[in-house]
Amino acid sequence: MRARGMRPVRHFWHMLIDLTPPLDQGPAPAGVEITGVEPASQLRVVHAIIEEAFADHWGHHAEPFDRWAEEQTGSPAYDPGLWLLATAQGQPAGALTGHVADDRGWVDYLGVLPPWRGRGLGAALLHRSFATFAGRGIRRVILNVDAENTTGATALYERAGMRVVNRWDLYERPLGAGAPAP
Repeated sequence: MRARGMRPVRHFWHMLIDLTPPLDQGPAPAGVEITGVEPASQLRVVHAIIEEAFADHWGHHAEPFDRWAEEQTGSPAYDPGLWLLATAQGQPAGALTGHVADDRGWVDYLGVLPPWRGRGLGAALLHRSFATFAGRGIRRVILNVDAENTTGATALYERAGMRVVNRWDLYERPLGAGAPAP
């Protein structure tokens, strides 16, 4: 790839956990309530959390609520019963979205707002989702993660018992850089 003018830009991982029921969903951090999501009234809140939590993430592009909501609710995998919302003193603090595909649970997004990072909220959301998946008979949960994420997501997932099962790399070729002449 390098011979063709490509250079590595970023590394990503699939991380997986094997679930062994029964699972304890564990407590939420002090002062935090974790609930399911009421789609009719809370989709906008979940979207706002995800947008803010990922705002500084490499390659993030803000997505308008209407387009995001249409993509989420229009997907055959859409299952708001696998979505979680964390609030502290009635204010949004974090959210997790998930779905089931084949025989696996997927954590699509886990977003914790900056003031709540490092307090155990991400772990609490993950453990709650693992318990929900296990309650549905799902025995494996997987997610995608940017291996160079600056929020400590990879370490959080490892502490939660997840392991890397697949890696892929993103390469780019600068504009004007073509394949070398034969």
